[in-house]
Amino acid sequence: MHTSVRKYKVDPEEMDELIRRVDGTFAPRVEAMPGFVAYELLDCGYGILLTITTCHDREAAERSVELAADFVATELEGIAVERVEATIGEVGVSRALAEMLEPTRA
Repeated sequence: MHTSVRKYKVDPEEMDELIRRVDGTFAPRVEAMPGFVAYELLDCGYGILLTITTCHDREAAERSVELAADFVATELEGIAVERVEATIGEVGVSRALAEMLEPTRA
């Protein structure tokens, strides 16, 4: 498995709207992508946002980065989002409880 981690900076006042749009539009798209395993969005506070997409293979993880860039460019109109960093790596250790499989909305 491979995971893509992306770090963004956004106005903290716009975080709730950004999360709403991601939950309603982006998450279903990435979930439907071939090779998808898991997706999480972390509101780290202070306008810092991390997204984590885990896929069966590197190619799918790379597609998730492209899908995310397209989403930011086309679906987040009116929200100033700066991608600070994006990286992909092979998963070395993974653990999860069954409850991790339940969709959540912040």
